[in-house]
Amino acid sequence: MSDSTPNVHEAITNGDVPDIHSKILASEFILLSTSKAGESEEENVGALTAELEDVEVLIAFTSEDNAKAFVDEMDDLFAEDESVDGILVNGSAMLEYMPDGYGLLLDPELEPCSLMKPDVTASVLAFQP
Repeated sequence: MSDSTPNVHEAITNGDVPDIHSKILASEFILLSTSKAGESEEENVGALTAELEDVEVLIAFTSEDNAKAFVDEMDDLFAEDESVDGILVNGSAMLEYMPDGYGLLLDPELEPCSLMKPDVTASVLAFQP
């Protein structure tokens, strides 16, 4: 993981869109994907999302340890027959595949945790080439 990753939380807290964009691009993230036994890869497409404060958010983690801690702590969210996989992505790929109208929830249930609301996410995405 990139040494600058922890600074993403600070950039989001400060609301500095250009800084958020550059910090995300300089970082790697873990996205979670779930699958059930017997599902084909075509049925198991997409990263974990949630609804928080009436907005849809993509859930991402700044390290494998943080993703594992979340899965361990929130194991009641996942069915017994579901497997949870971590997907390492660079910041550019995460932004490229960010669903329209979504925010970003970074390191949920952990400290620090950051919520980037959809309007901020849209502003960050506007910096993409």
